[in-house]
Amino acid sequence: MHLLLFDIDGTLVRTNGSTRAAVEQALSDLVGRQLHTEDVRFSGKTDLQIMAEVFHANNVEASETLVRDALDVYVSVAHPGMTSSDVTVLPGVRDLLDHLHERSDVCLGLVTGNVEPMAYRKLDVVELGAYFSFGAFGCDDADRNRLPSLAIDRAHNHTGIRFEQTNVTVIGDTRRDIECSRASGARAVAVCTGHYSRQDLSPHKPDALLEDLASISDALDALGVGSPRSRNGSPASPRATR
Repeated sequence: MHLLLFDIDGTLVRTNGSTRAAVEQALSDLVGRQLHTEDVRFSGKTDLQIMAEVFHANNVEASETLVRDALDVYVSVAHPGMTSSDVTVLPGVRDLLDHLHERSDVCLGLVTGNVEPMAYRKLDVVELGAYFSFGAFGCDDADRNRLPSLAIDRAHNHTGIRFEQTNVTVIGDTRRDIECSRASGARAVAVCTGHYSRQDLSPHKPDALLEDLASISDALDALGVGSPRSRNGSPASPRATR
């Protein structure tokens, strides 16, 4: 059994900038003055880390309590306002997830810097959330390198299967996704659908590097799960629950 742990932003979907605007609004409302995020890169980071860095960039002394409060305010601002018009599914993603969901030898999970409610909101508005019953999220730990091991533990709790690291793959679009997979002993597959090119990602030596997920056969080879096959040979809608 293979455990495939997907990043969200830049890997499965792309958002239109509403997330950054929501962070600015939430943190500004919390501290009572305008804060700016232009000096903080969001890609590959956990939401806990992003909140702390935005505070630091704006000379706000941020305790752990304040950062956690910022996450709550951010969710209250961003969650109800996000719609399908804010999220674009990246090339090949829906077909690939359809196929992987039908595999009896594959288990799907998430490793994402998004706080859990926002992770599922981004996926649910484009009907991808039901593929993923568990994961590790940006509210679990500020250090992304700790998330894959947590996701592996949750996969065991969800399925009863103890996954060996050699059968776990993290799929993401940044060097931080590659680094966190290495920290957990998992394989790393990188895609060039976020803010980083092949030239940016190649020096970090992922096990496989794809321009995108548009080709199912290429993606399956990169993921190490072989040629296309399904349990019953026919497509089906996602049935996972969380």
